Amino acid sequence: MKSWLALLLALPALAALRIQFHLAHLQPSAGKLNVREIFLLESGGLLSFFVPKAGQSSLQVTSQRPEGKPMNLIPKRVSRAGAYVLNLPAGPGETRIDVTYTVALGEDRVFSGKTLEPGVPLRLVVPGGFALEGEGIEALGREGEATIYGVLGTDYQVRIREAEPGEEGPSIQQILPRAYDQLPWILAPALAVLLAGFLRHYLRGAAAGGERRR
Repeated sequence: MKSWLALLLALPALAALRIQFHLAHLQPSAGKLNVREIFLLESGGLLSFFVPKAGQSSLQVTSQRPEGKPMNLIPKRVSRAGAYVLNLPAGPGETRIDVTYTVALGEDRVFSGKTLEPGVPLRLVVPGGFALEGEGIEALGREGEATIYGVLGTDYQVRIREAEPGEEGPSIQQILPRAYDQLPWILAPALAVLLAGFLRHYLRGAAAGGERRR
């Protein structure tokens, strides 16, 4: 067993962690790719995430609770392969964790990543005018100008390219509940706020559908 995996399994805080959703926003810009991974947590515990070697020098992690200010965090790297962990204290309300870094985007415009929380679906988001292609992903539709993709496994490799007109697929029709109006802190900018609401209800709807089929 890998040493970093043994460390994760040995810490009891891992069992307490509950993640509502996990998304990664991929923003190409002038030969670089700005990556923002967002976790929304229902409780404290041990959060594990992956950062490619090229992005580790620019890594920043922040934590924010409802009506609170963002706080900078220092994650612990537990493997040279890019695995990091955060031991988050329990507290009332939800906690948003933002993991940001920048990598160079070569001529092939290929980016690889992974999730270390395999029980939580990962969604990839690209802004308007861009599309993703690669094995192990599926297009879920659009929210505003952004296109959302689902990652089918724990590892992914995608090529970021300019989208053809009409390629992004149909818009996702989603009515946000009133309670969501009280949580503008979840994601920024405004587009990401809409994505958070979509993902929350997408996952709940999928879970409810699974229970009805039993």
